[in-house]
Amino acid sequence: MSHLTINFKSKSLNMPVMLDVLMPQGHGGYKTLYLLHGAGGDHACWTLKTRIADYVEGKDIAVVMPSGNNRFYVNNVNGKDYFSFIADELINNCETWFNISRNPEDRYIAGMSMGGYGAFYAAFKRPKQYNTAFSYSGLLNLIERYDNPQGIDMYPVFGTREELIDNNFDLYSLFNKKGTDDSKIVDNPTKFIIACGLQDPRLHMSKDFYKEAKEAGLNVSMYEQDGGHEWDYWDKCIEQTIKCIAGEDSKWQ
Repeated sequence: MSHLTINFKSKSLNMPVMLDVLMPQGHGGYKTLYLLHGAGGDHACWTLKTRIADYVEGKDIAVVMPSGNNRFYVNNVNGKDYFSFIADELINNCETWFNISRNPEDRYIAGMSMGGYGAFYAAFKRPKQYNTAFSYSGLLNLIERYDNPQGIDMYPVFGTREELIDNNFDLYSLFNKKGTDDSKIVDNPTKFIIACGLQDPRLHMSKDFYKEAKEAGLNVSMYEQDGGHEWDYWDKCIEQTIKCIAGEDSKWQ
């Protein structure tokens, strides 16, 4: 397995960006996991703070870890187009640079905290692009977080609270069709997996989201175990994720 750190100029963002890549050394056509960090993190977080390199060793799975710069992986109202970068440009570049599969069945996306929101947002906006989306301790109730930003300036990303709602940045707005004739999610084959620690102060976000997503007809599962909003817990999450992608025995199957 190779560990690459790449610096290139993104056309979507019109600025240099960095990403870490774990790439198997073999026949090619690998499954690929796009792995997003949380607030305050960068492209190196996952390799520095978890054992992800050990978990993918010997597996035909590539892992791509970009930097999101605290911008929630959406096209910012008053900033840059991070969704276009994550969901379009990054995939196109990686599938050009590396011998990885172009089949959506072999493409996965995951993230912790802010990255969990970003992973689910991408899977809703590109419903046929990913096999499975994983959220670990995800900020799945964006309006609640907007009302209690906890040190993150969310205005450049989402604009006003009204703009956040009107632009469908809130995940619930992307599948909740209450008040219409169609209460089911339409044409989204993606599987959604929610994981959250029992001691996480945001556990209610995951539980509430799971309940409504299930009622809306999404293919969604939720897993809870001991853990807080911390890297020790997210290390367990990424271990189970790799097992899921590899088709091995996993607690999440």
